Amino acid sequence: MSIELEKAGLDKSQKISTIAQLNPSLCKDTDSIKHVTETISKTGHRRIPIVSRRKKFIGIITAMDILDAYLRKQDFNEKISMIMTRDVIFCEKDDAIGYVLQKFKISRRGTLPVLHKSKLVGIVTEREMVKHFSKINFGMKVEELMTRKPFIIKPTITILDALKTIVNTHYRRLPIVDNKKLVGFITAIDILNVMSKNNNFSSKLSEPIESIMIKNVYSVKKTEDVSDAIKIMEKNGIGGLPVADEDNTLEGLITERDILEEIV
Repeated sequence: MSIELEKAGLDKSQKISTIAQLNPSLCKDTDSIKHVTETISKTGHRRIPIVSRRKKFIGIITAMDILDAYLRKQDFNEKISMIMTRDVIFCEKDDAIGYVLQKFKISRRGTLPVLHKSKLVGIVTEREMVKHFSKINFGMKVEELMTRKPFIIKPTITILDALKTIVNTHYRRLPIVDNKKLVGFITAIDILNVMSKNNNFSSKLSEPIESIMIKNVYSVKKTEDVSDAIKIMEKNGIGGLPVADEDNTLEGLITERDILEEIV
């Protein structure tokens, strides 16, 4: 079962530039890893495009890339060009929304740079596609799209172990569960924020993850329409939601990507 773009008022032939974020936050290839880390923390964007001095698009950096660099003991005074991804899937500003939707699905990327003559003019994210479905009945229950057995961690594991888990599994967000109850949530951005704000971050690595986890967790019930989950994600600027019952027992996880897969 799927839902068409048109149901949310989007025309497949419409140019992607009409829904993209124009003039996005960006960094230069000569900026330090430390500077880009602070930029990601300040903006809350988990991906930042990298451009040359002439504003030509040359790469992208993610929060995950920076956490991985930290574990590899990379010098954060080095240029971001040392760790950025250069081979990036992108779209052109005149590409049709329907075409870009397929690019999202095939590439499994959460963000695509929008280019014009090799220069960055914007970015488009899964969120730009999904948010339009918050105002209609999606026609599917959350339980139909959610991951039923998401990867979880316990509140007692150390920040270091949580960091390694995120980097090694490539799961950007992890529910934190104690005796089957949802007690917290942690994302790659959350850990990067703590790193950015602590000059002696290494001294915190042995602390339990519960010391920095999000404790007031937004969640959704599995019987609710998917549009209800979209509303919660859009309102709070998050890309995924734990699915929990009345007793706060974790039953699954639903993300913008899960929803995007059902849009045609």
